[in-house]
Amino acid sequence: MATRFSAEVAERLLDHLAADDDFRALFEKDPREAMRQLGHETPAADRGIDRRDPVLPLQELKGGLASKEKIAAGRDRMLATYRTGVETDDSPTLLAFWRFDLCAE
Repeated sequence: MATRFSAEVAERLLDHLAADDDFRALFEKDPREAMRQLGHETPAADRGIDRRDPVLPLQELKGGLASKEKIAAGRDRMLATYRTGVETDDSPTLLAFWRFDLCAE
């Protein structure tokens, strides 16, 4: 079974990316450490494995991180999509799509 973020961690992630410059800098430098600070730890056995490591799709944001405004504007939609993915056991795929919402490009 894939490791996933809890809905609460996903919500905190978007809130921090939409408002906290220090967190945004950390996230761009080290997404795994940023997620650790929010309460998510991917088990060592799942790290680096597609569809098992939820941090993996967030490690390569094309063009860097989207603006705080863009993330804030898409927050509710991304959370609703993520919650649906958790319910249907497809959150790893949805996180891969999230990266497009989180990318500057």
